[in-house]
Amino acid sequence: MQHIKNQAGLKELSPAVVRYILHEIPPYIGLVVIHTDESGVILNWFGPLEKYFSIPPVKGSSIDDFDGIFIGMVPPLINPMVISHVRITASIYVEIHIITDDNNHNWIFLVDQTRQVEIIHPFIQLYNEEKLQKANDLSQSAAKGTLSALYLLDYMSFEKSDKGYRQLGLSPGWYSDLKSALVLRGKYVELTETFPYLEVFQYEIADLWQSEPDGKQVSGIWEEDLRNGGKLYLQALALRYDKRNYLLIKPLSKDSEMNEGFIQKAREQKLTLDQLATTEKKLKQLLGFKDQFVSIISHDLRSPIGAVIGLSELLLTDDDLAKKINPSQQELLVDIKNEMLRLLDYNDKLFQWSNLELGNFKIIKTKIKAQNLATFVEKMQSAKLRQKNITFQTFTHPDFSLEGDETLLGQALNNLVGNSVKFTPENGVISLHFKHLNEQSEIWVSDTGIGMDKETSQRLFTSFTRKTTPGTYGEKGTGLGLGIVKKILDAHGFGVFVDSEPGKGSTFRIKLATEL
Repeated sequence: MQHIKNQAGLKELSPAVVRYILHEIPPYIGLVVIHTDESGVILNWFGPLEKYFSIPPVKGSSIDDFDGIFIGMVPPLINPMVISHVRITASIYVEIHIITDDNNHNWIFLVDQTRQVEIIHPFIQLYNEEKLQKANDLSQSAAKGTLSALYLLDYMSFEKSDKGYRQLGLSPGWYSDLKSALVLRGKYVELTETFPYLEVFQYEIADLWQSEPDGKQVSGIWEEDLRNGGKLYLQALALRYDKRNYLLIKPLSKDSEMNEGFIQKAREQKLTLDQLATTEKKLKQLLGFKDQFVSIISHDLRSPIGAVIGLSELLLTDDDLAKKINPSQQELLVDIKNEMLRLLDYNDKLFQWSNLELGNFKIIKTKIKAQNLATFVEKMQSAKLRQKNITFQTFTHPDFSLEGDETLLGQALNNLVGNSVKFTPENGVISLHFKHLNEQSEIWVSDTGIGMDKETSQRLFTSFTRKTTPGTYGEKGTGLGLGIVKKILDAHGFGVFVDSEPGKGSTFRIKLATEL
């Protein structure tokens, strides 16, 4: 100590700092001292700096610019501030002490700690890790953060964000003994794939992770299988700190931290989770088979249905046959044709629906002309419009622009207009508007039909309903058309709403934006 005090510049050390050096800093082999002002500008340094750093600092420069390990440390959050087990080079570790004197100057002491590498203060300076993460690349700062060193205390550490879990530091020894391994998705970990119990714990800590104040919550105990056939009992700790979320996992000692009741409970939880996972897998498999079955059947039925429609039309247009059959037989042929047309419409919608459910469609966005959509819809509905003598009108704003999948949006508008045709009496009017409202682009499908009550309009866009209302000509519905509309618009990020009153018609509004 006498050698240090005699060096020029160190005479500026206050008595409080000297006392701290004498009583708190461990035997200082290779002690280095860096002196900065209150804002972290380097004033001087002392000791064998070359032992730790290849390039010396520059007086008048910021301590943050000297070496990445100092980023965010000066001024210290607490006084004094101690950070142990800091890796300087591949083979050298130091303990860093930062002290602020009465003049608000900062004194940074680096003590060689290579031989005491097992010494670690796991939670001190969590704030420092936060500032390092903000200043550096996340992966680099994680290697030097305090939580990252908790693997030495048998903790697995993770930070939770909207994108997922990111592991901090290395994995402790017990993790390599587990039968299961972490499932990675890029830089993030699918933690619940490895530890299914955490699926439940996430719901329990949802309020904690969205709260303003800091806090913590401990999970129950669960059981995991080891490679050697043994069992490992784990517990998780959720932390909320400075509006950031952390999850720590540690093993429990059977002798000191658990009793048979806890062990039995953990085993029961694992059994339940395993059963749920098996059931979920089977259910997904059955649902997949169901959707594939519907898709295949609806596709294969189209040809025979079309053949019956063709035969019925042929018979109805045969003049010789018309002379040989009575009116009731003629009516029967008309009924056969109409029912087959209805069945074909139902089959087509079922095919569309099953493919949407299976995800067998890909949105290909292009710039779409509003008139193209209007022309397609009018062509598809022309026969029904003529049958009921309904006037179809199109109104397009000159500046209207639209981007999306033309085929899918055409189908959605066709279903909406078809719905209007169904519930609009003879000589009615259906309008298709492409408009701007308060800088919001919208598409409206309006009709002068029978309208509907509030309860009916609220359940229109459910996925599937078996209860349908006959149209003004007694048309039967499939219960799928509007569900398909909702599915297509959701895939585009568009919203759909309906305004309607009994006897006053209906207006379906499509908002071409996600922020609805």
